[in-house]
Amino acid sequence: MPPTTPIQSSGRTSQELNDFAADPLPAATAHGPRDVDSDRLGLTVVVPLYREAAGIASLAAGLRSFAAAEGARRALEFVLVDDGSDDATWESLQAAFPTDDGPWRTLRHATNRGLTAALRTGSEAASLPLVGWLDADLTYDPAVLSTLAADCDTGADLAVASCHHPDGDLEGVTPFRRWLSRRASAMHRLTCREANLHTFTCMVRVQRRALLHDTWPERGGFVGVTEQLLRAIRRGARVAEQPAVLRVRRHGASKMQFLRTALRHLELAWARPGRGD
Repeated sequence: MPPTTPIQSSGRTSQELNDFAADPLPAATAHGPRDVDSDRLGLTVVVPLYREAAGIASLAAGLRSFAAAEGARRALEFVLVDDGSDDATWESLQAAFPTDDGPWRTLRHATNRGLTAALRTGSEAASLPLVGWLDADLTYDPAVLSTLAADCDTGADLAVASCHHPDGDLEGVTPFRRWLSRRASAMHRLTCREANLHTFTCMVRVQRRALLHDTWPERGGFVGVTEQLLRAIRRGARVAEQPAVLRVRRHGASKMQFLRTALRHLELAWARPGRGD
């Protein structure tokens, strides 16, 4: 594991968080009723954020609604990671998710390190058996995490949301972005025949924490998300796919550089990560 850089956290110093990988959240911080279904695995939801101040109120409403519904079925905790934002994201997080009010934990990178690094920081802080990833802009409804977690309850090692599934959809997405996304997934489908998936590029997924730790990607940024999925598939993970709707974001702007990301997906497909691991 590469060395970590200083991180800020509610209730902990930066130095203490340098060792977060060896110091996971204690199980007592998990939130849920005492009579949760013992057959349902506890879920840590990781949300990476970068310059998302304008959307924090919507995010808080969406996560609280999800927690109210899913918390009746399984233990939950939420780790929100500000990836070195230079706007009011961190201050807005502190106001919207006080750590003494529910299952919330907020972490902060001192500098912007990219999507995959933010996901790693949050995932390494997880204490429950399942780890879910969700976009801060809520382009996917948080409720999809419930369906994905249920797949893992019944035997899947990883379950991914799929806007390109025949029963999925993309709403308000520009034709160019839609075309790029479909082409990237089609390319990975050609080079990764071990899994019959429609979508390889979606970040929204739920997986077993042990699998995630064993398949962490070498690449950073947005393409690292796909690399982790490919590594899990080639490791023999049981992967489920659930149709989902991808909607255009309502707040802020996408941080993805689409052409650069498309080229990196081409390199990733050629490299075929995970083969021979």
